[in-house]
Amino acid sequence: MIYRTQSIRNASGEIIRFDLRYPEGTSDAPAIIILHGFKGFKDWGFFPDLATSLAFSDYVTITLNFSRNGIGSDGKNFTALEAFARNTISHELEDVQTLIDAIKGGRIDNHVINPEAIGLLGHSRGAAVALLSAQENEEHIGAVVTWAAVGNLYRYSEEEISAWKAQGYKEVVNQRTGQVMRMNATYLEDLEKNKEKFDLYHRIEDLEAPTLFIHGSEDTTVSPEESEKLHERCGAYSKRLEIIEGANHTFGIKHPFEKSTEPYAIARDLTESWFDRHLKY
Repeated sequence: MIYRTQSIRNASGEIIRFDLRYPEGTSDAPAIIILHGFKGFKDWGFFPDLATSLAFSDYVTITLNFSRNGIGSDGKNFTALEAFARNTISHELEDVQTLIDAIKGGRIDNHVINPEAIGLLGHSRGAAVALLSAQENEEHIGAVVTWAAVGNLYRYSEEEISAWKAQGYKEVVNQRTGQVMRMNATYLEDLEKNKEKFDLYHRIEDLEAPTLFIHGSEDTTVSPEESEKLHERCGAYSKRLEIIEGANHTFGIKHPFEKSTEPYAIARDLTESWFDRHLKY
């Protein structure tokens, strides 16, 4: 198995670090870009195991740290909190576009990746970014899989919004590390500026890429109703909704990853089957 970390700069000049995985001898294989969610990172919990599993099934997997996700140069800890504070949905879309363009241009392991077979897999807010990216790259994205997808990016009360604007930032607590992390009002301004563009329940009606929606029945972070609504409105010619009974937002996986769980294994196998069906020609 080939496994290495690389980096690329986005249009803003910021560094996107990503991990590549694929079997030795791979040639012209489909690529799957895996997107983490809010307060996530490429090495969190199930991402390395998921990427490795898919790579062993003859895919080139790319797990990335969004350039403003807050992870510092050590690749493990949230030490770049100023960058985290400046993150926006538009900026994450720019990061994904940078990778898609690099694949299409042969700048990421040329001859190993088939640039005509690219899939997107996103978890939580990363799933929303995957769906938006797929719509902006209709000719290049062959399939999408979402795990615990956020369907509504406008998930803040009027009271929260008023306080956010007045203070200039919103504080959120990272329950795993105990850190208090700021989100600048620019995140909110980006949502408001792109209200129609980021309206997933409307935009998804025009999505063409085959899309699989996976959600846990016991997800208290993002309601499974959001995936149900996305699936209902999705315009793709091939779409599927899988609600995994008893699964929570992370399918029973914690960080660091210690062992698999039944819900996670189900989600992983469903994902592999979907990409096999729609990315391998």
